[in-house]
Amino acid sequence: MDRDYTIQTVQNAMQILRLFTIDKREWTLSEIATIKSMSISTTKRLLKILEDYGYLDRDSGTKKYRLGLSILKISGIIKSTMEIHREAQPILKKLVNDFGEAVHIGILEGTETVYLDKIESLHPVRLSSHIGKNNPVHCTGCGKVVLAYKEPKEQDEIIRMIERQGFYPFSSKTVRDVKELIDHLNLIKKQGFAVCVDEFSEGITSIAAPVYDYNESVVAAISITGPNNRMDIPKMVEGAVKAGKEISKSLGYIY
Repeated sequence: MDRDYTIQTVQNAMQILRLFTIDKREWTLSEIATIKSMSISTTKRLLKILEDYGYLDRDSGTKKYRLGLSILKISGIIKSTMEIHREAQPILKKLVNDFGEAVHIGILEGTETVYLDKIESLHPVRLSSHIGKNNPVHCTGCGKVVLAYKEPKEQDEIIRMIERQGFYPFSSKTVRDVKELIDHLNLIKKQGFAVCVDEFSEGITSIAAPVYDYNESVVAAISITGPNNRMDIPKMVEGAVKAGKEISKSLGYIY
């Protein structure tokens, strides 16, 4: 019964948020209760929850509700993600043509790397990664690059989360503890790129570089990944860093 009630509450809250459109940006309590066929008390409780979490704002004068800053934040994240994907596509394709190996662009979500895009290797044997796949931050090039550039407080929170989850040893060179991870992050920030050899998969190297946005924040990372014996690390580092800068410029970052 409690579970069903919770599900119904969430559904009602989502239906309320969907009432707000370009043509109808503000609603009163009674209007919402009427159109959703809910009691005033139930509607008021749901609106209070949405207001507390920043999804709705209530005008103190008119008493009308409108969408809050939390919605704006979410829409900003979606817009930024779509923009990164769009601007990166031609640059990713060029990297694959230049080096023949798989290229990714990834972001950080909690303790995981999420790939926004991937261009496959030109070789017949390909990596198992794919768009939307989540991989652990502590042993992936893209993940460690983005984490390296996080503000100290946020970086520390993520590292503690990883520590609580445990440093699972995916391969022989996977980072095993907090000190080793911090050493890696400091080196990445100092040199401006990451080189991960045998960290997530044996025999695989990932070279990653940061992508900045107009706010001068590292919002993503670009990587070239392939078998160790095919990776020309110096040339690929140069290529990845250059590509990261090109995407950053297209997102409004000024070098």
